[in-house]
Amino acid sequence: MPFLFSPVFLVLLLIGLCYFCFGCGKEVTPVEAPVKEITTPVEAEKEVSHEEEPRQVDPLTGRRVEKVIPLIAVMVDNLGASRPQTGLADAGVVYEIEAEGLITRFMALYAGDPPANVGPVRSARPYFLHLAREWDAYYAHVGGSVEALRDIRLWGIPDLDDVRGDRGFWIDKTRKRPHNTYLNLAKALEGKQPRGRFKDWSFTEPPEGSPDYREISFSYSRDNQVTYKFSEDKKQYLRYINGIPHIDRITGEQLAVTNIVLQYAPHRFTGDSLGHIDVNLIGEGKAEFFLAGKYVEGFWEKRSSTAPTRFYDAQGREIAFVKGNTWIQVLRPGTPVHKE
Repeated sequence: MPFLFSPVFLVLLLIGLCYFCFGCGKEVTPVEAPVKEITTPVEAEKEVSHEEEPRQVDPLTGRRVEKVIPLIAVMVDNLGASRPQTGLADAGVVYEIEAEGLITRFMALYAGDPPANVGPVRSARPYFLHLAREWDAYYAHVGGSVEALRDIRLWGIPDLDDVRGDRGFWIDKTRKRPHNTYLNLAKALEGKQPRGRFKDWSFTEPPEGSPDYREISFSYSRDNQVTYKFSEDKKQYLRYINGIPHIDRITGEQLAVTNIVLQYAPHRFTGDSLGHIDVNLIGEGKAEFFLAGKYVEGFWEKRSSTAPTRFYDAQGREIAFVKGNTWIQVLRPGTPVHKE
């Protein structure tokens, strides 16, 4: 017992307590630090991968889209009874060309984020086939002129024809014939292989500043006077027919166009009893470009039926389109165009 209270015992007891307290403290500290260091990098990696999720690009507009379908060209009616049309607002590229009797017809091209339905769909004409061929697109129509149907067979154009009973076409019973045939794109293209020969158009961002022209107008006939008015907010041209906003039947919204091309090409009557015409789209000619506010003079060139139509400025440099849709207005040479 005396040993328990001896100085030696007390010294040994003190040393043991110090060892126990300080030794245990040193073992706790390094355990917490690694846990904090591991957590942060894992969260950062998840954020980066989510932001960099890839999306597709519409080759017709240069814009990012959720879906790209096989390229299809649809012949769309433009008689007064056919308006407002369905689906023109969603087309990447639209051509407007005379048919006969000074009426016009549209050929609308779809690739990125297409609408459900397009129409009213109308008949084929031979000169539109040169455009469908240069794009290597499926070509949707309701019958056609004798020459057009002959060339479709001769050239092996992959067409969809309501007269033949091809799928995807349907009748809107609220409209009168022949302005009541529509095309459901999903049904029409079901099981179809990818298609499209794109022109490698270069796309740019909208130009800064005020537009060179705020209004453009021209006429195909007394009943088809076209006007475009520039919207500063949209950086697009709002479309009018005969002074009335040209709207989409489904959305009720006015058609807005980023790029307008005035392509001047020779027209001639074929001499048949139906008053059919021919438009020479192979060769070259004058062109004017309105690119989200910027005006450029130049020319167009197409060397063969299957060759792409190229657009150039006056110095021979290929036109760079602004990201967005493009409407190509094919006009007779000498057509008066009012710009202000």
